[in-house]
This record gives sequence, structure tokens and C-alpha cells, in this order.
Amino acid sequence: CALPIFLKLKDRTKADAIANQVDALSANSDHETKTQTEQAFNAAFVSQFADIGLIVGAIMAAVFFTLVLLTGNTMAQAVRERIPEIAVLKTLGFTNNSVLALVLSEGVLLLVIGGLIGLAIAAFVVAGLRVSLGSTIPMAPVGAKIWLRGLVLMIVIGLVVGALPALRGMRLRIVDALAGR
Repeated sequence: CALPIFLKLKDRTKADAIANQVDALSANSDHETKTQTEQAFNAAFVSQFADIGLIVGAIMAAVFFTLVLLTGNTMAQAVRERIPEIAVLKTLGFTNNSVLALVLSEGVLLLVIGGLIGLAIAAFVVAGLRVSLGSTIPMAPVGAKIWLRGLVLMIVIGLVVGALPALRGMRLRIVDALAGR
């Protein structure tokens, strides 16, 4: 039967050296020890239940895919509903490229606003979890690097999602768009 023994250290920087010394005392015996920090023990305990990284990754992939589909559908519907307005813009002198830029910028803006709100909520939740859980489950803070990566992804996804509706708006002929009016 394995009994846990807890050591409280005055200097945390020496934890690895002390763990090696404790394990060396029982090396090559019938009852070898495995010394580890409380944080490592808790992480190993949590990982026994499931592969948390795989579960979180699968959930994030599903959420990401759903967001791309919803945003793409929203953009396509927005262009369909505004076909007469796009025709009027073209009549007033807007070029195909300017219509393309308008629709793409709308897609990017839509994703950036939603993404920034999501990142702000995530930063708030992660900060709260880090305080409440302590070192039980290690979590990285939502720092500047994550914000920058998120912003780049928002822009790229906005461009990808808005590409088809923007091309449709760019290729729109004024006569065809206003014929039904």
C-alpha cells in the first residue's frame, strides 16, 4: 500500500534536488519512492480521468467550425439582402474592387468585434480560474501573444468567410440587380 508523505520546503527552487535525494534513499529497494511536486501530482491525477487536451481541442474545433459556418452564412445573407443597395453603389460610381473591399471589410469587422468580445470574456474567466484553482490545474494567462494570435486569426477568417459573398457583390451587374425592382 502506497502512503503519501508530504514535505513542505522553505525554498521551492530546490524541489527537484530534494526529490532526487529522497528517491535515492530508496533506490534498488523493494519499496522505491516516486517523489514529485504537488502540482505534478495534481496534473497526473486529473489526466487519469481523460485526455483533457484532446477534449478541449475537439470542443474548440467544433466551435471554430460552427463559427465559420455561421459567419459565412450571415455574410452571404447580408449580400443577398443588399443586392439593390450594391447596385445603387455601383451606379453612383463604386468600382468592383471597392464593392469587394466593402464586403470583405464587413466580414472582417464582424469577426473582429465578436472575437475581441470572446477574448475579453476568456481572459476574465481564465484569470478567475487561475485564482480559484491555484496550482491544481496549471493555466497560462491570456496575454498579449494570445491576443495578437487571436486578432490575426480573426482577420484571416474574416477574409476567407467574406470572400465568396464579396465576389458575388463584385460580379453583380447593375441591370440584373435592379430588374426585379
